[in-house]
Amino acid sequence: MNIIIHRGTNQIGGCVTEINTLNSRIFIDLGSELPDQDGNSVKESLDINGVTNGDINCDAIFFTHYHGDHIGMLGSILPRVPLYMGEAAKEIYYILQKRLRNGIPEEVKRINTFKALEVLRAGDFRITPFLVDHSAYDAYMFLIEAEGKRILHTGDFRGHGFRGKSLIPMLEKHVGQVDVLITEGTMLSRDNTETMSERELQKIAKEYMTKYKYIFLICSSTNIDRLGSFHEATPLGKYFVTDQYQHDIIKVVRKFAGSSSILYQFKKALVYGKNLNEKLENRGFCMPVRSGNAFNKIMQYYKTNHNDETLIIYSMWKGYLQQSNNSFGAMLDGFNHIEFLHTSGHATKQSIIDVCNVVNPKQAIIPIHIEKSALMNQLLSSYNIENLIDGQVYQV
Repeated sequence: MNIIIHRGTNQIGGCVTEINTLNSRIFIDLGSELPDQDGNSVKESLDINGVTNGDINCDAIFFTHYHGDHIGMLGSILPRVPLYMGEAAKEIYYILQKRLRNGIPEEVKRINTFKALEVLRAGDFRITPFLVDHSAYDAYMFLIEAEGKRILHTGDFRGHGFRGKSLIPMLEKHVGQVDVLITEGTMLSRDNTETMSERELQKIAKEYMTKYKYIFLICSSTNIDRLGSFHEATPLGKYFVTDQYQHDIIKVVRKFAGSSSILYQFKKALVYGKNLNEKLENRGFCMPVRSGNAFNKIMQYYKTNHNDETLIIYSMWKGYLQQSNNSFGAMLDGFNHIEFLHTSGHATKQSIIDVCNVVNPKQAIIPIHIEKSALMNQLLSSYNIENLIDGQVYQV
């Protein structure tokens, strides 16, 4: 069995992993590159024979989750290549693509779905998906088995979210030792300060909700746990109000997980309409917002008339604010009260160590989704770390 990281050995995002045998070939993720430092889209340059051009030579592609740096090349995949992702993830991604100006909802429709722990077959391969906590809802690790060998591909994961505590027991019960671990290392080159948990974030959000009457939340529309945190932090008597697009995504989460956790029920979530303006102004609210004229008009009203009672919470990666063409800076401009309240969707150093200790790779650990793969050597000095370059063939 061979592993080829086509992209991702020395950069965050744009992940593409190939695993092949003599007779079969599968891929984990086909992601597009993240925007450059100014926020500009990068022209796609990756072309893979048998997958994006030529005659089909691919038994299946499995997507860990719906973030663009893991699924962004969807539109370039040959039409009859079998595609797979989680059920809820597919529905959320479909809603997102329908909304985008250049979206590809028809391509999303052709993706097959799976459930956690459901064993899938593709050529020589046996693939088992494991549900993990990430800033994208319904994200997965994959255990890939063939030729008597076992590879665990982590995708993006974390241990400090609401569902993070189940990660290690799940790996102990269902995975155990593997031959090769392919793991993300996003956080290794970022700030080393202690990472806040989602539960700690929610506690702070509750304090802000008490202090300020009107809350505008700048947050990804598909960061479901973050939205759930703020929804649950919204006190009795205040509204939690969204636009129709955001509400459609919330309905998907209710459908798949509302019965299993209060976090995903969103009982008080309402769709904004002008008929609510008086009630919102009288009682207060938390409103998730994104860039665009519709939200700008609402925010402008409260900036002009209730600035001291209004709080803007920026709950995304701060790096976006450094990009020259970002739209978030303008949204913050002129407000008297702004707070930055965010935590990463990626694994901390300790979470990576914990996963490695459980699956105890016999042969190697291969870093991916990482800016400097050598940082993994420093973190896991007792393991064999294979710092590959993009396109290199590694034999298992």
